[in-house]
Amino acid sequence: MIFLRFFAAAAAVLLMISCSGTVPVIDEVKWRVLYRDDGMHRYEELSISLRISDPDGSEDLEMLAVTAGNTGFFWRFPKDEWIYETVAGVEWYGLPGIIPLEGSRLPDALYTLRLEDLAGRSDEITLRPDPDRPAVEDVEWPEVSIVDDVLHLKGEYDQGMLILRDEQLSPLDLQKVSDGSRVNAGEALWWELWITLEDTSGGFRLGPYPFLSELETE
Repeated sequence: MIFLRFFAAAAAVLLMISCSGTVPVIDEVKWRVLYRDDGMHRYEELSISLRISDPDGSEDLEMLAVTAGNTGFFWRFPKDEWIYETVAGVEWYGLPGIIPLEGSRLPDALYTLRLEDLAGRSDEITLRPDPDRPAVEDVEWPEVSIVDDVLHLKGEYDQGMLILRDEQLSPLDLQKVSDGSRVNAGEALWWELWITLEDTSGGFRLGPYPFLSELETE
């Protein structure tokens, strides 16, 4: 009888804790549609970063899901797949790039981002890419290469952000570069260039490409 009373009391406490939890909140979202060239294919990629608050602690967060209107397209990202970074003292969570499940273009739809915690409490926010954005085939792509430790960038965009990556594609260094910039690869085996289009919520993501040896560039 004492054991049953103890069990009932413990269950009541757990129920009170679960009911008193706080809903997580998406405070801010930054996003853009990138034109992506991975060396083999060209396609669109939706880049999303979020600022999130949860009084129950970050350990209470579970997952982020993204749906594209009524198209049936659905992406699910558990917390261990989020990319954590601090910018100017503010914590942000980035999602892996969202790419088309077929073809080269993301669905033209209203995207819903749904944040859930361990208890299933959730918050949502929506975004809509410009349906009149140029198709991948119609974009004037920049040409970029690194030869003898010098970056060559041709096209109407004259600068970008160079990311150096290791064998597992983890970032090692971030450098603002332009045509003619000297690149110190160090331990990096891969590189990629991000170019932001200032007049739109878009840009280019070129790479990651491998650093080539002198023999491979001849």
